[in-house]
Amino acid sequence: MSLDSLSDRLKLAMYEAGHTQSSLALRVGVSQGAIQKLVSGKASSSRNLVEISKALGVNAEWLNSGAGPMKNDYRPSYLKHEKTNLDEIISDSRVNSLDEVEVPFLKDIEFACGDGSLSDTDYNGLILKFTKSLLRKGGANSDGKGVLCFPARGNSMEPMIPDGSTVAINCNDKRIVDGKVYAISQDGWKRLKMVHRASPDQVTLRSYNNTEYPDEIVSMKDVEIIGRMFWISIIF
Repeated sequence: MSLDSLSDRLKLAMYEAGHTQSSLALRVGVSQGAIQKLVSGKASSSRNLVEISKALGVNAEWLNSGAGPMKNDYRPSYLKHEKTNLDEIISDSRVNSLDEVEVPFLKDIEFACGDGSLSDTDYNGLILKFTKSLLRKGGANSDGKGVLCFPARGNSMEPMIPDGSTVAINCNDKRIVDGKVYAISQDGWKRLKMVHRASPDQVTLRSYNNTEYPDEIVSMKDVEIIGRMFWISIIF
């Protein structure tokens, strides 16, 4: 099958990248309705195609017109499996709904609990949708259990995690891997930090913005790991 329409190329690119309509809209900074119109074919173009192609990691020219390769030095996953048919990928309901899983979106990290549960009084009921494949790639449960999302606040983790970015935390992954970013709690104070083991009983809490926020060496017993960050959405 030739990918003649923008709709089909967009569906394939979203399938390959593991994006849902809502997660792609959040990443690009447009409404989900705008993405839905492109996916359904109700819109044949968009002024945000360059941003969409960047979010999906594909060449903008390919996405717009089908010219050139989808990606440089790239072999689509549907060509890696003999039994996978491109027509089935484009028409399958998984591409249109992309196996969406709903996960909680908190107003603030302060409402996240160490066991991955929610504050009954402060949870706002908002959700984000992820594909099962994206959750699996992040090491989280494909049913979304144990995943929490919230906005990052402050400039301590800039430029990698700007103020206002949306992050996803896997509360089932509390094992410390040096240099990974975790949501942590210290006496109820909850933050995002890179964590490094400093000694058998100490850890270093590190900020990307280490000019303003120097390293902190603290006892492991004083730090509760809420979960590891595995996804971030930044709107410029």
